[in-house]
Amino acid sequence: MKLLKNIIAVIIAVSLTLCFSIPINAQSSLKNGSFKKKQMQGRRLYIKNGCFECHGKNRLGKTAMPLIPEFIGEYSYAKLKNIITKGLFPVPMPSFKEMSSKDISELISYLKTPSKKGSWTKLNIKNSLTEYKNTLKKNVKPVSVKNMLAVVEGGTGKVWMMKGEKILNKFDFKNIHGGLKFSPRGRYLLLPSTTGYIGKYDFYKKGLIYKTRACLYLRNITLSRGGAYVLADCWLPRSIVILNAGNLSPKKIIPLKHRVSVIYGLFRTDRAVFSFMHNPKIGILDTDTLHISYYKIKTPFKDFFVDPLEKFAIGASVKNGALDVFSLKTKKIVWSHKSKGIPHPAGAGFWFRKGNFYFALTNLKTPYVSIWRMYGWKFIRNVYTGGPGFFVKTNPYTKYIWADNGSGSEILINKSNFHTKNIIIKKGGLVIHTQFSGNEKLAYISDYGPNGELAVVNANSLKIVKTIPANDVIGKYNYVNYQSTNDAALLGEEVYFNYCWGCHNPTLDAIGPSFSYIAKHFNDNQIKSQIADPKNVSKLFGYKYNAMPQFKLTKREYEALIVFIRDSGNRNFWRHGN
Repeated sequence: MKLLKNIIAVIIAVSLTLCFSIPINAQSSLKNGSFKKKQMQGRRLYIKNGCFECHGKNRLGKTAMPLIPEFIGEYSYAKLKNIITKGLFPVPMPSFKEMSSKDISELISYLKTPSKKGSWTKLNIKNSLTEYKNTLKKNVKPVSVKNMLAVVEGGTGKVWMMKGEKILNKFDFKNIHGGLKFSPRGRYLLLPSTTGYIGKYDFYKKGLIYKTRACLYLRNITLSRGGAYVLADCWLPRSIVILNAGNLSPKKIIPLKHRVSVIYGLFRTDRAVFSFMHNPKIGILDTDTLHISYYKIKTPFKDFFVDPLEKFAIGASVKNGALDVFSLKTKKIVWSHKSKGIPHPAGAGFWFRKGNFYFALTNLKTPYVSIWRMYGWKFIRNVYTGGPGFFVKTNPYTKYIWADNGSGSEILINKSNFHTKNIIIKKGGLVIHTQFSGNEKLAYISDYGPNGELAVVNANSLKIVKTIPANDVIGKYNYVNYQSTNDAALLGEEVYFNYCWGCHNPTLDAIGPSFSYIAKHFNDNQIKSQIADPKNVSKLFGYKYNAMPQFKLTKREYEALIVFIRDSGNRNFWRHGN
């Protein structure tokens, strides 16, 4: 059980690494020879006890946070001693209860020492840029990214590229953190690491083509609308680093006073939204002018997500366990609800049913998945899962919410009645993070651990069709089911199944014209008018007959459906990988 808790802590740290960061006074100085000796002994203990494996040899962070005064602030000696001896959950900080008081004092003295290596400039970024010409292949035909899957094998520092059940190739990229990001049309994949490196992978050329170091310690990345810029949320130095997405060259560094918790680029307006770890503000970056506007909120959003229609930021406060909804239009909190445990917004799953939009979240430290209604904001219920989990996932073609619960089974929650069932992936294992193929036929589920595996599951029969040995596989990323630009289209697809599938096909003519034809020939207002009043509007479009019934859709249903219609017209991008 202790090992299981440690493994779960490693996973949770991907989202909450610094939610529990430890402050110390940054003004400490080497006052005398005695302190210098303690500092030297502390460094020896830092190396001896393996602290460098997670925090870096120079304390600037690796897979865990930096241990320098800028990060670990103003906590007392007693607080630090307590953390060292007892560990820190859910951050994967083990206990060192065997250390003597003398050793702990020397180690803390070393951690109080200011670092001289905390700066990183545009020139540093430019000089770190590497172009990989040797991976490019001539005369390579365009590939379909729809069913491509990028798999992060953390234990080996490798990324797999899979299609279906086959691994097409692997390449090295260590310390990945914060989620891989696809370019808007899916040709490129951006890979961020905690150590500040960002790589660019080209599906068309089948290779890693660029790598640069944006900063010394990185939280996550996102892309601007249209994919012109990569926006990196950096914790060392504290900044938002903007790179040209084409060749990862530096565009601008925006210094910040506080650490950003997460940043999301919006793909329907030229904005990016971010929040701070310890400052109760929401920042909105204009990705055209690169100007930032700030708005006050009640408590800091340690984590949040933007709803698929990009109207709200839904954030969690670790301090009070509340889930708050911030309107991106009014710039105010419009709804709040306290939750069991700590809501995990980054692991949200979305769906549509009978006129309403919903999302589900795990609640860290508690054995529940919580169900919420979007737009007509309401907490629906908690679903007992038997253990604390981290991720949920769903799509229009499954009737289940797929969730992990810290065991060797995947928990399936029926979206109609919230009844649960289990799929045993590996007895005694630790199952995490479901991802689907672009055609929704396969589910990929990790059994996390050094002797773990990646299970490929038939999403309909729920049978395991293949297992692949793996070392600490966590992240799995598919363009269709992971790219935030597609979230609204997937919800719109569910609206389509509720109202339109009997007469319309996304790409082929049926009783009515295909959605790809509609997207090409009509604007959004014309589409909305045809749905609301087909009898009269169809005549204005030159049709002699009308067989379409009238539908009374909500504002959000219209928005989601129109996004799906537009997406249907662009599906050739998935086939050609442009």
